[in-house]
Amino acid sequence: MPNIITIQDIKEVRPFAQLDPQRVDPYIAEAQENDLRPALGDALFYDFITNIETTKYRELLNGKTYTKDGYSIFFPGVKPMLCYFSLARITQNNAINLTSYGAVQKRVEGSEPIDQRILGALVTELRDVANSYQTRVVTFLRDNQTTYPLFDVSNGKDEAEFGLNFFSA
Repeated sequence: MPNIITIQDIKEVRPFAQLDPQRVDPYIAEAQENDLRPALGDALFYDFITNIETTKYRELLNGKTYTKDGYSIFFPGVKPMLCYFSLARITQNNAINLTSYGAVQKRVEGSEPIDQRILGALVTELRDVANSYQTRVVTFLRDNQTTYPLFDVSNGKDEAEFGLNFFSA
C-alpha cells in the first residue's frame, strides 16, 4: 500500500534535520496501518487509500472548512495527524540500527545520545499532538457521515482510546 504522506509533508508540520527517506518511509507505513486505519475503520481506510484522488478524499487528507449548526469549522485534515504519528515513531526508533550483530546505536563525533527520559517526553508530546488531530478527524467524520458513509460511528472505540500506551516511558 503506498504511503499517502512524504518526508516533506512531515518537515512542513515540524521541521527536523535531514533524514534518509528509506529510513522514514517504513514509519509512515506503520503510522498509516496502526494509527490511521483504526481511526477510519477498515472500510473507509481502504476506500480512502485506493481512491485518494477523489475530491472528498483530498479534502479528508488536506482539510477544509465546513459548516455545522450555522458555524464555520476548520478541519486540518488527516495529514497533520499522520505526520505527527509518523514523527513520533521516527523519533523513538531512528537512532537504532539493526545489524547482523544485533541492535546498535550510532554515535557521531561531537554529539551524544539524548537521555531516554527526555526522548520519552518528546515522543509523548508528539503523540499527544497526533491524538489531538485524531480527535478532530473523528469529529469531522461524524459531522460528515453523509459524505463518508463508510465511517462506522459505532465501531465501539471512543476517540480518546486511540494511541494510548503506544510509547510508555
